[in-house]
Formats: sequence, C-alpha cells, structure tokens
Amino acid sequence: MAKLGFSERMYLQYLRTKFSTIGKLSPAIAGKIAFDLFCTPYPKYKKTKAPAVFHQAKPLTLELKEDITIKGYEWNANKPNGKTVLICHGYASNFYKFEQYIQPLLKEGFRVIGFDAPGHGKSEGKYINILIYKEAIEHIMNAYGPIDHFMGHSLGGITLAMVAENIENPLTHKFVLIAPATKTTTTFDNYFTMMRFSEPVKEAFYNELKTRTTLPVTFFEADRAIEKYPGEILWIHDQGDRVCPYQDLVNFKNNAPQNIKFMITNDLGHNKVYKSPAVIDQIVAFLSA
Repeated sequence: MAKLGFSERMYLQYLRTKFSTIGKLSPAIAGKIAFDLFCTPYPKYKKTKAPAVFHQAKPLTLELKEDITIKGYEWNANKPNGKTVLICHGYASNFYKFEQYIQPLLKEGFRVIGFDAPGHGKSEGKYINILIYKEAIEHIMNAYGPIDHFMGHSLGGITLAMVAENIENPLTHKFVLIAPATKTTTTFDNYFTMMRFSEPVKEAFYNELKTRTTLPVTFFEADRAIEKYPGEILWIHDQGDRVCPYQDLVNFKNNAPQNIKFMITNDLGHNKVYKSPAVIDQIVAFLSA
C-alpha cells in the first residue's frame, strides 16, 4: 500500500475503529458496510485541469441505469485507419491520466475514445466494481461502437478481460491489459488486512458478495476470463506491483496460450507502469501491427 498522508491515516484509523465496534455488535451489518465501502471510490478528487489534448476532443455523454451520466471524449485521426481504441482507466483514477496515449494513437490513424468510469472524474455515480464497470463499457460499445481494440489499467484491465470473454468476433479485436487483478481473492485479502477485519466480518463480507451475484469469487479473475480467448492480447505487469502482485500471474504466464503476449517490467509498480514511454511504445506498436 502506498504511504498515506496524515489525514488519510486518521481516516483509516477511524474506519478501523468503526468496523471493530460494529463487527462486535453485528458482523452481518459490518460485512454489508465493508462491501459497500470496497465499491466506493475515494472521495472526489481535487479539480484537475484538463490536459491540452482534451481541449481538442469531442465531449461525449452517456446515460446509464439509475439516471447515472458518465462523461467521455472522442478524437478522430486526420488520416483514419478505420479502427477505434477504447481506453479504460483504473480504480480511483480518471481518463485524463492517459493523455500521453492520445497523440501516438491518432498518429497511427486510430479513433480514440474513453470515459470516466461511474463514480470517477466528471462522471456521476457512487459505486464501482467489475459488474458496474462492465455494464458501462457495454453501453459505450453500443452507443459509440464499433470498438475494435481495448486497453485498460487495473480495474479497467480486469473488467476488459471479462468483456473479452464473451465478445463477438474475437479474432477481430485486440486487448491490452495493464496490471489487472489476476486473483480477486488477493485484492480482497489486501483490503481485509488494511482494514484489520475480524474473521466474522470477513465471512459476512463474502456472504454479502453472494447476495449481489450468483457467481463465485474465482469467476472474477483476469486469467480465468481470457484463458480461452482466441484473439490477440498484450498483458503488461510490473514485478514490483504491490496492488496486483506479479506472483499471482506467474503460473498463468508460464502456461498461457501463444496468442497472449507478456511485457514484464521492473521498478514501475502499479500506477507508474502505464506511464512508461517504453510501455506506451509497446502498446501502440501492438495495436498498430
């Protein structure tokens, strides 16, 4: 976990005390609150000035269920190649952070689109998880498609793995997965450790999960979702990733089918890996090939 500031440490201590107290009185209630908290992005970010390239974009707006509106952007190349790339950011992030991909992709002739996920950036909404994000991406595909290629970081990456699993005409699509959660159970365990949940609260958390979906926890894993995908995939991961540990990927990487290519980096961690010039070049080359 990244080093926390003073206010963040105080808030974390407050949450730990809150869950400790509620957990002793009612583990079931604590489990439900813990699940909702897990699906709640960090408080709205400080107002971020739009990067210059975003002033050249066409603003997009899309209505989702429950009257939630998400905001996005679209760019068209001067010499289009007829292909569209959708960029999906990660948890507690926003589309602005991928500004360095826009011009290289436009140079290769791609139409580029991306949205702030529900509950992120300029989009509305309170909660986010794989199912919510997947539904939003499917709405984007229907409203602004056809989408040919996809790239996503972290939560965006694992969600795109779920999209790839059932996409039509898979051989016509390419997916770039940047530091996705290979094993969702690891993500949960890290959350439990950070919050110092008791065993009864952990059990209640999983019980709450069962009420939200009929699918097992192991269903929500990037490696499981793409193991039979026949199209081209580029999986990028840093060996020092502490959010989505590289160790979770090793076994799958060693036995993955040939259509899945891997780029393994060092010393970039989880949130710097997609900003690396070498990674950007590799992704653009992969999508353009």
